Amino acid sequence: MAGNIVQMDYTVMRAVSTGFKTQADVLDGIDKALTAAINILRATAFLSGGTSLALANYLENIDKQIKKLVKLCHEFASDLSNAVKDHINGDIKGKSYFGEGLK
Repeated sequence: MAGNIVQMDYTVMRAVSTGFKTQADVLDGIDKALTAAINILRATAFLSGGTSLALANYLENIDKQIKKLVKLCHEFASDLSNAVKDHINGDIKGKSYFGEGLK
C-alpha cells in the first residue's frame, strides 16, 4: 500500500525505554543482594544442618529468573531507543528489532 504513514510519539516511547532501563537497574540491584544472601547461606550451611543450603538452592532458582528479566529489560530498552532513533532518521530497519528475540 503506497502512502502508509507510520507515526510515533517520541516522548512516550523514550519514556517507555527509560522505564525498562530503570526496571533493569532495580532488578540488577536485587540480583546483587540475592547473590550475597545466597553466598552467606552457602557459607553457613554446615551450621544449619542443611536447611540454609536448601534455601540457597531455592533462592538460586529465583536468581536465575531475575537475571533473565534483567537481560530482557535491557533488550527492550535498547530496542525501543534504537527504534526511536531510526524513526527520527527515516530508517525503516527499526521494525526488525522486535522480532529478533534476545541476543
